[in-house]
Amino acid sequence: MTTSGSPTERRLPHRGRAWLFGVVVPVLVTAAAWVVVLRLLPRLPAQVALHWGVDGVDRVGTHTELLREAGVIGGVSLVVLAVLSLATGRTALVRRLVLGLATGCAVFFAGILLTQVLLQVGLDDPFQAGSPDGGFLLTVVAALAAGALAGALAGADPGLPAVEAVPADAPRTALGAHERAVWTRQAGPSGRSRRWIWFAVLVYAAASLGFAVLTQSWFVAVIMLVIVPVALTMLVWDVRVDAAGLTARGSFGWPRQHVPAAEVVRAHVRDVSPIREFGGWGLRSAMDGTVGVVVRRGAAIVVELTGGRRLVVTVDDAAAGAALLNTYAERARGNAPRTPDGGGATAQGAGAATV
Repeated sequence: MTTSGSPTERRLPHRGRAWLFGVVVPVLVTAAAWVVVLRLLPRLPAQVALHWGVDGVDRVGTHTELLREAGVIGGVSLVVLAVLSLATGRTALVRRLVLGLATGCAVFFAGILLTQVLLQVGLDDPFQAGSPDGGFLLTVVAALAAGALAGALAGADPGLPAVEAVPADAPRTALGAHERAVWTRQAGPSGRSRRWIWFAVLVYAAASLGFAVLTQSWFVAVIMLVIVPVALTMLVWDVRVDAAGLTARGSFGWPRQHVPAAEVVRAHVRDVSPIREFGGWGLRSAMDGTVGVVVRRGAAIVVELTGGRRLVVTVDDAAAGAALLNTYAERARGNAPRTPDGGGATAQGAGAATV
């Protein structure tokens, strides 16, 4: 049963998918890559290329060194992400992220190792090995595709409606029995912060291009530059509270976070520090599994949900948004107070309004 003060913990959802994409698929991908590599070892030169620089191969070593380096990095990633896959995942965001990383990283490290080995099959001199850029690029694309697919199949949060009343001390918006209201705000960094963000973006882009010119490794620059628009989509959010619940959308409609009013235990306001609590800005997850849409320091709507879940959104006029969300959460339970209303009008704007 869900309590009004603190939501009850429940079994983590979609454990079968966690095992599949967090353990089974990564192990199979890794094992398949290593079987291929071990079969090809006799066809490699005695000394193999371990690293490529601007002018080609710049470090060689034994077969044992190649396998040890790949085994340590890939093995640690495999174990850590497998543990995280099985131990976390109370919310869809965390579950999709961790399972996507587990599958994607397995494909990535397998592809990197295979690229290194395939470039040297049949060679007598490791310094004759060609550029790995093409293979690395294909590896990154495959890893991203595999990770995205695993994340998409990780499973949405199952419906878990609250069964107890919204706490009496939770703030509410006064609405008539048939009256409706909509609260909307845009959440984003302050004007000064935005200027620093754009400066950082320009510096990052220049550094990426400079790195590509110096190393002649353009695929790395492309990957580095792709990160920029993805990050920018998470800096400005449209936040809306209505009868359906709370919805936060990124700049282009994605990413999207939605909590149904029926699953809200209560909403309140408190000050949030993005760095201390979430390790940064944007769409984040805290160590305790709390999902945060945190674009600045300050007041935030804190939504406590059934199943021990929690969503935090830093936004102006957070108190009005939290109060209206509590009102709709109460209505979703079917026990809203029946008071005279103004005829069912809809109020929409920058803050919660009643008409």
